[in-house]
Amino acid sequence: MSNRDAKFALGDISSEEARPRFVRGALLLAFADAARALGLDPYHMLRRAGLPVAALDHPDYQIPADRIQVLLADSARSANSEEFGLLVGGAFRLSMKGSLGLLMREQASVRAALEVLQRYLSYQNDNVAIRTEVSAGGLLVVPELVSPRTRSSRHMIDLTVAMYVQIFRALLGNEWTPGRVAMTRPAPADPAPYWARLGAVEFGASFNGFLLTKAELDKPLAHADPQMAREIARYIEASTSPQGVSVSETVATLIQRLLPEGDCSVDRVAQHLGVDRRTVHRRLAAEGASFTQLLEQARRDVATWQLSHGEQPLTELTALVGFSSLSTFSRWFRAAYGMQPSEFRRLAHTAE
Repeated sequence: MSNRDAKFALGDISSEEARPRFVRGALLLAFADAARALGLDPYHMLRRAGLPVAALDHPDYQIPADRIQVLLADSARSANSEEFGLLVGGAFRLSMKGSLGLLMREQASVRAALEVLQRYLSYQNDNVAIRTEVSAGGLLVVPELVSPRTRSSRHMIDLTVAMYVQIFRALLGNEWTPGRVAMTRPAPADPAPYWARLGAVEFGASFNGFLLTKAELDKPLAHADPQMAREIARYIEASTSPQGVSVSETVATLIQRLLPEGDCSVDRVAQHLGVDRRTVHRRLAAEGASFTQLLEQARRDVATWQLSHGEQPLTELTALVGFSSLSTFSRWFRAAYGMQPSEFRRLAHTAE
């Protein structure tokens, strides 16, 4: 990745609009399906775009949205396929939304599923905001791209519109086609693939989106379970937080997720973000933070909470805090708190 691209990927542009945006790595599963269908090697294309191939096995990786744009453009050129973004969006499945997809399925109606999508999307993808507009006969669903580079990319427009059509197709039935689809991009040389996947598409429109009629919005979802929906919503809120507020918070979140894997290094975090370690260090320094500081704080938070509230053996806690041996964990804890972990646990439980 060039210095210019790395700066863009982690927000050296100072405006709020141009700060780094991230999407859930499960999108790359749809990319891989589309790439293979056109004879491309998805692993090779990911490396060329500066993205971790491990993301294909880890759907919760946070991927810089601007790297996705680079990936789509390069793949479209390599496959000589103007509609490559459309193919990726068409390969997307509701299950690729993970817990958010499950939450949508558990709603009472398509309208309710749309509402939870709007509410929780930022927990997975802060490069798209779902806006709705009242229209004759229903609602226009407008997935707006936030990052300036992705917003101007016809491949990202194709991907985004097709992906959200697919998401609602999963709720409304495989034969469903929206009554109206609009894209701001110019008409392609061959619109037939767009008509086949999306129906009648209006190119050169003033917005990107599609229509859900009142009848479609009011359609009940057969397997809705309100109790399960509440549990999934609580899980989403407890396990993640809305993305995009700062590089420090993004890195801190990744550290919390990687600690139990025993490989929580700056190189691993950089791999998740699709940049190099120097870029991570530079962007953290610009916010007055450091990787070492964030790692230390994460370890303290996990260790003290688990010792105060948990009952698991110290050997298990050692792994949760990212140490390979109990002796190493004990030395670290004593240096940080002036006592052994077992003594801290005893005092914490006595104080209850």
